[in-house]
Amino acid sequence: MSQRPVSVIVAVRNGERYLGEALTSLLAQSPPPAEVIVVDDGSTDSSRRLAERFGPPVRVVGQRPAGIGAARNRGIACATGELIAFLDADDLWPAGSLACRRRLFDADPSSELVWGMVRHFWSPELDTTTAARLYCPSGTSPAHLAGGALIARRAFERVGLFAVDLRMGEFIDWVARARELEIREETVPDVVLGRRVHGANHTLQNRGDLKDLTTVLRRTLERRRHAACS
Repeated sequence: MSQRPVSVIVAVRNGERYLGEALTSLLAQSPPPAEVIVVDDGSTDSSRRLAERFGPPVRVVGQRPAGIGAARNRGIACATGELIAFLDADDLWPAGSLACRRRLFDADPSSELVWGMVRHFWSPELDTTTAARLYCPSGTSPAHLAGGALIARRAFERVGLFAVDLRMGEFIDWVARARELEIREETVPDVVLGRRVHGANHTLQNRGDLKDLTTVLRRTLERRRHAACS
């Protein structure tokens, strides 16, 4: 059975410090993705130039700063693959990450979303003082994160794209909408995502936007009430 092509979308804004490692981990997959689309969300550092130096199958598209939801949507619009994956610019895919998820799609073409497991890791440059104020979970856990999901394009056609008015929680919002439509999801037991803890993580730097998670919950409850009254 021929494997369906995979497009990986990497949204980045001022992520030059770790972006090279992230892209290298994608290209080291066997077989590699058909394309890696780096969406530069208005970076003022060298992120775009760094990504462009990789050459095919990496390609770079730029936009004015619009947030991670808009950047991922731009990537989906540019993608040609039948399967869509994501990786944050500061995280990594371990060896075999893509293959184990794609095998499940090949075995069961009706699947729409395949998860794996995540392992958190300390970024090597962290000093002990910075590390002491951060939390790095031990062991592995379900990777219910954008970087841990492989998604059939048809799922976006059914569920829609990411919310663009949320600085945090846009993926949680999408998954909630997908589950309301009873998307077919499965999980492989393999570690498919290495999540870097480095002190400048998006959730740490944007604690003021935690209200977005309340917005996600409110929208979910509103949809459920509407469905119950229909």
